[in-house]
Amino acid sequence: MTPSAYPSKRATGTRGFAVVDFETTGLVPERGDRAIEIGVVLLDPDGVIEHEDETLIHVRRDLGMQDLHRIRAADLRHAPEFDGIARQLRGYLAGRVFVAHNAAFDSRVLRCEYARLGYDVPVHDAARDRRFVHNDAVHNDATMLCTMRLGGRLLGTRSLADCCRRFGIGNPDAHNALSDAHATALLLREYLRMIPDWPGWAAHLDAAEHAPWPYIDGNIARWMPRPSHRDEHERAFNGEYDGATDIRDRDSHTPAPPARLREGDRIVLTGTMSQRRADWVDDLAAVGVTVWPSVTRKVRLVVAADVDTESTKARKARAYNIPIVDEGWLRTAVANGVDAA
Repeated sequence: MTPSAYPSKRATGTRGFAVVDFETTGLVPERGDRAIEIGVVLLDPDGVIEHEDETLIHVRRDLGMQDLHRIRAADLRHAPEFDGIARQLRGYLAGRVFVAHNAAFDSRVLRCEYARLGYDVPVHDAARDRRFVHNDAVHNDATMLCTMRLGGRLLGTRSLADCCRRFGIGNPDAHNALSDAHATALLLREYLRMIPDWPGWAAHLDAAEHAPWPYIDGNIARWMPRPSHRDEHERAFNGEYDGATDIRDRDSHTPAPPARLREGDRIVLTGTMSQRRADWVDDLAAVGVTVWPSVTRKVRLVVAADVDTESTKARKARAYNIPIVDEGWLRTAVANGVDAA
């Protein structure tokens, strides 16, 4: 697997499959969860891999389960926003069957991201005849396929890891978008070999090839893989930065945190922390510190799962010159005791 840091200049709209995986801030894009990484693998109708690409996607919000996807706010600092990749991504997807492991989720993410820009993209499940048919003719207008669903029907298992294990497919960097997309592409190739005569392949390919994609306007931004996928040349070319020390696009520095907490302090929590939020509320209340729901000028500090976060609370804290600390700082501060008011 050789990720490309640049948008491909190859011909687009070719008949075949586009395997896609998103890493996201959460599971409900209709309620504001966002894509923060995408991996794309293009295959011809026979399952031969033609091209791969990936990029992080910059969003100005909390990043959700960072222990799962391992993406830090600093990693996204120089990444393109979705509007910067929308045109190139359209070139990758137009004319191809959209494939994902749990395509219902990834297609929702895709549609929501394009909808934010005012576009309706033709990636959808069948409007009729949702049956999995081996021998009968298939009348299917679906432009997407789900390898998880196929795994349940062909293998009796649905998880990506279990499906891949059946064929000896490795995925050493799970929950990395391109690694998951690459493993899914190899899985799709195995399914093509298992049931080469299934009429659904041709039906999906035909539907996708003729699906009317909107013209996407705007510039094409440089795609930027996560730091572990960039070689030294690319890092130098990009004027690469040292993770959290980079502040090129930061709202501002925040002041140093206080030496100790005081009884009566108001603090705000932001992000998904290792300790449950309800437990933090109880622990802090026990020492006389209040967890406040929003950032005001009376808040003493903000505790973030990721101190570089661009969540609304963190951006407001920077505007008010309120310190932002991590969960480790808070844990130590509580252990050291709280000063009387």
